[in-house]
Amino acid sequence: MTSASTLIHRMRRIARSWLLAAMLLAQIGAGQAQTIALTFDDGFDVASKGPQAAVDNAAMLATLKQHRLRSMLFPSGAALGSPENLAMVRAWSDDGHAIGNHTYSHGSLSQSDTSAYFADVSRAQAILQTLPGWCPRLRFPYLDEGADPAQHDEAMRWLAQHGYGVASATIFMPDWELAQQYLKTLQAGSQTKPALFRRNYLRRIMAQAQAQDTYWTHKLKRSPAHVLLLHANHLNAAVLPDLIQALNDEGWTLVDPAIALQDPIYQRSYAATPDASSGPLSLPVPACH
Repeated sequence: MTSASTLIHRMRRIARSWLLAAMLLAQIGAGQAQTIALTFDDGFDVASKGPQAAVDNAAMLATLKQHRLRSMLFPSGAALGSPENLAMVRAWSDDGHAIGNHTYSHGSLSQSDTSAYFADVSRAQAILQTLPGWCPRLRFPYLDEGADPAQHDEAMRWLAQHGYGVASATIFMPDWELAQQYLKTLQAGSQTKPALFRRNYLRRIMAQAQAQDTYWTHKLKRSPAHVLLLHANHLNAAVLPDLIQALNDEGWTLVDPAIALQDPIYQRSYAATPDASSGPLSLPVPACH
């Protein structure tokens, strides 16, 4: 027989679940409010950027803290053999941001043997899972989820078996290329061109965000919770304060990636068996620290 205390505990747990569901619906499904979450790939690398890497890492974290925003970082595992790089990633988790998996070697799934690819994912997880904020969501490098439906299903089955979700994105651009162009602009020594470059880059992000919202709203008949994919680099460290301000000015609500990624557009289904005899399943919601 169920005791009164056990019944009360269950009722409280159900009430908390309903409250969480209501909050999620309010933020990702209600009306046409534009919502967006900030996420960053790769992490900073002292070997290639020198002391500036730590400066930029600290600047991004300070901006997010100032605006009380929670983000999610997807570092590449290969760089984390450096104690300095690992310390910068730990600084994100210490500040309350989530840490996801971006593989160890940053390879493309469609160009890889699937078993070897996920051995690479596990290699990165062995480093990352010790950090506060570890969250088993995989951001596929290049957002490449497989060469064909068979490889995609094989990948999703691996993720399901290991408690993973997928961290895709609706808004992204070749910001790594733009970051290289920005560095060249800085090195040219102009007093005005870097600021112009940043303004144009910011306008490009905002235009892409609006275009994607228009596309998805037409497709879904609602505005989804968007996920913006940027890279941890000097350009984005410089632009981040203005980007947050621009999003606020244009009516976007910035949300935790953990909330945004609950939107149905980020869920993935797969065939439980290669012959799909048992019907499609969905990836689990990952248990994040």
